[in-house]
This record gives sequence, structure tokens and C-alpha cells, in this order.
Amino acid sequence: MTATPSKHQSLPEPKRKLPMASQSPTLARHPQDGWTYADPYPMSDRYVRMLHAIITILCPPPPAPLTEDMVTRIERHVRGFMMYMHPLAGRGLWLSFILLDWAPRFLFMSTKRISQMERSQADQVVARFASSRWMPIRLLVVGIRGSVLSAYFDTDEVHQRLRYKPIAFMKERIEMRHDLMSESALAAQ
Repeated sequence: MTATPSKHQSLPEPKRKLPMASQSPTLARHPQDGWTYADPYPMSDRYVRMLHAIITILCPPPPAPLTEDMVTRIERHVRGFMMYMHPLAGRGLWLSFILLDWAPRFLFMSTKRISQMERSQADQVVARFASSRWMPIRLLVVGIRGSVLSAYFDTDEVHQRLRYKPIAFMKERIEMRHDLMSESALAAQ
């Protein structure tokens, strides 16, 4: 008669252990619980500077909060998000940023690129580009704005300014993290 393996022996060993309980403070929006971001989408320093300028233009104007540190975090978030996309979609978003930067020249509005313009001029170019009669161009602007503003509105500074406290959402996410790491989640694999 062969011995049946116990329930504990049949579970696969996790590939990495996450120190969730020890480092994750209660209701932390960005907990240090072992999850890592994807490497940023590869861009040269020139294109990163261009992306910073576009982020600055697309984010709400003062008195809305926007610091250089926030722009860097938004850029890091957008480039990390691009790594999760299908390679063609990631390249398409990268090309969309470049196309938007060169839009003033394509629209015969200026010899400068958006990254070299003052905010008021750049806003006019983006508005004209967004109201193009060609739907693919309008969708391009929607995609760019969506990727930048989703990262912007997820910052702690904006949440403070808006007096937004997503307590229920954070509780749900923490509970989901614990469920994912529980034995029942491992057994379901």
C-alpha cells in the first residue's frame, strides 16, 4: 500500500517569497511588499526629455500640483506601462509621442516642436491635433492623454489636493494581495 501525499506536499513551491506582512503598512497605496515594476521602455535621453515636456504640457496647469519629481514618476509609470503592452502597441505609443512632439510642424503652426514651446502655444497645438477630422489622429491624442493622466491622477500629491482617500479600494487591494499569496490560491494553480 502506497502512502498518499499530504496536501502540503502536493502544493508547488512558490518561486519567490514576498514579505508582505512585515513591510506593508496598513492601507498603503504603494506598499513595499516585494512587487517590482517592469523595466522602463527603452528610450534615449533625447526622447525621455521630449516625454517629460509632453507630460508637463498634458498635465493640468497650476494651481494643480506638478513638480519635476512628479514628472519623473509619471514618465517612469508610462514607460513601465509600455513594457506590458504588445511590442507593436508599445512602439506605436512611443511613435505617437514623437508624432505629437512634431505636430506643430505637420500642422504648419510653428517651426518649433511641442517640447520647445510655451504651454499656451502647445495647448493650442494639442487642441487642434485632438480636433482633427481624422479619427486615428484623435484616438492617438486620447491614447497619449490617457497614459499620462492615468499616471498623474494616481500620485499621492493629486490625491491630497483632491482630498481623495480610496480607503475601500485600498482595503480591497490588500485583501486581494493576501488572497493571491494564500495557500488556496496556490492550490488553485
